[in-house]
Amino acid sequence: MQRGGSVADVWIASDGPVPQPTLTPTDDQPYRRITSGTLPSRGADNLYWLGRYLERAEDLIRLVRAYHLRLATTDGPDDPRLRTIQAYLAPFGVDPTEAMPAALLDRLAAAQTCASKVRDRFSTDGWLALKDLDKTMRAMRETATPGDDAARAMSVLLRKITGFAGLVHENMYRFAGWRFLSLGRAIERADGLLAMLATFTDSKAPAGCFDIAVEVADSVMTHQRRYRINTNRDTVVDLLALDADNPRAVLFQVNEMKRLVEGLPDIMPDGRPGPLLRAILPLKTRLEVADPIAITPAVFGELRGDLAAISEQVSAAYLR
Repeated sequence: MQRGGSVADVWIASDGPVPQPTLTPTDDQPYRRITSGTLPSRGADNLYWLGRYLERAEDLIRLVRAYHLRLATTDGPDDPRLRTIQAYLAPFGVDPTEAMPAALLDRLAAAQTCASKVRDRFSTDGWLALKDLDKTMRAMRETATPGDDAARAMSVLLRKITGFAGLVHENMYRFAGWRFLSLGRAIERADGLLAMLATFTDSKAPAGCFDIAVEVADSVMTHQRRYRINTNRDTVVDLLALDADNPRAVLFQVNEMKRLVEGLPDIMPDGRPGPLLRAILPLKTRLEVADPIAITPAVFGELRGDLAAISEQVSAAYLR
């Protein structure tokens, strides 16, 4: 090489072995447990909305199945119960007369988009479960027909989506990301229950709507065991809104929210509840002392407003 010249690489011959230092711990060194560290707000946001989209999809699947189960046993879509389900689903963009509504694919696509941005937070099995759900749904859309066939297809999808939820519950490491995913599911489930109860327990709802609400909430056997009578407005509201032991009840999910947020950082600044916890505690108390008779559709709307305020506090504190 000439004086003043330069090269990109220089190789220097050595007369003996060259040591190879590394910062990677060797097998003979003691291990060091690495903490999970700080979760970026974008990761928390994706996990939170993944939980919400999946719960929303499950709720819609249950309602579409209820529609087609009744379509198969009635004279047609003019049955008052079917019209009620159809009117309830219309604001969500879901047309239950379709065997596989396109809006369900949209909800799952949104969930997959969120999951794809945080793949490092999931096990391989969890990711494959989501992909399998999407593949199954798209295949069934080409073949399913309204009525019994669509109801069976919804049951298959329901088993797959709850299978993913089971993987998350059993296998996901309990770091902050798991809390945000679970918090999203809890808020969405509570909101879905309140919206459904406002419609299906209304005094103007046709006969049979109480049974639809209990069926969609997967609480038929629980209702039979607890009340030993046919469904009526008070028993349905008591079971699906005010029961602290029913995972398909609003109060249960509000208690779950409290438990989850208590493990988040800065939830108790200066030893006092922060804005997020202060938004949850009054709702929890209100449900604990409520009487089913006093919970009207207007009250259900107020409770949904309280949940929206909780979601806003989550976003303000952690997702921005």
